[in-house]
Amino acid sequence: MEPDPPLSPRLLYPVVVVGGAASLATEISASRLLAPYFGSSTVVWANIIGLILVYLSVGYWVGGRIADRHASPRSLGALLLGASACIAALPFIAHPVLGVARSGLDALSVGAVAGSFVATLALFSVPVTLLGMVSPFAVRLALRDVSEAGTVSGRLYSLSTMGSIAGTFLPAIVTIPWAGTQRTMLGAALLLALSAVPLLGMRAATVAAVIAGRA
Repeated sequence: MEPDPPLSPRLLYPVVVVGGAASLATEISASRLLAPYFGSSTVVWANIIGLILVYLSVGYWVGGRIADRHASPRSLGALLLGASACIAALPFIAHPVLGVARSGLDALSVGAVAGSFVATLALFSVPVTLLGMVSPFAVRLALRDVSEAGTVSGRLYSLSTMGSIAGTFLPAIVTIPWAGTQRTMLGAALLLALSAVPLLGMRAATVAAVIAGRA
């Protein structure tokens, strides 16, 4: 097995920014994908936000445990590529899945509350959980001295939150009105794939190029 590429802690800064941005861009896009099927009421939004937070929490917990055992740049890069692939697939599988979900739930006389809950659970659990794993991995890789744990984790989570802010406003104000939901999600997937390239080495560049060509 080839050794992991040398890692500068500064390479982790764009990784957590992109991870934070992609998680919120996915949440904003989720509302757009669900709206034609279940509406955009406050309850539907509550389902989306609540479940996204559940997935992120699971990702934080699982990511922290795995990072303690298998912390390596390649492992983090694999997480990013996995999340990238899932997000890139979502715009293409969402409409068939949502159509089937709505038809089945209509037959059971279940309303938009349960419908949006089931749809969000089915579509967004894997990519958002993987994105939640990014920050704990990054903290573990960046930590060189336990005496700096607070500074390192605070810096990385601050950058992740800044990414989340960008991932909230840019899709809502710029990319979705200008390019649409599908291209917004493909753009987020591309950024995740590109952020994995320094972590995985040259072989990852080929994967990123393929995703870029599809986008």
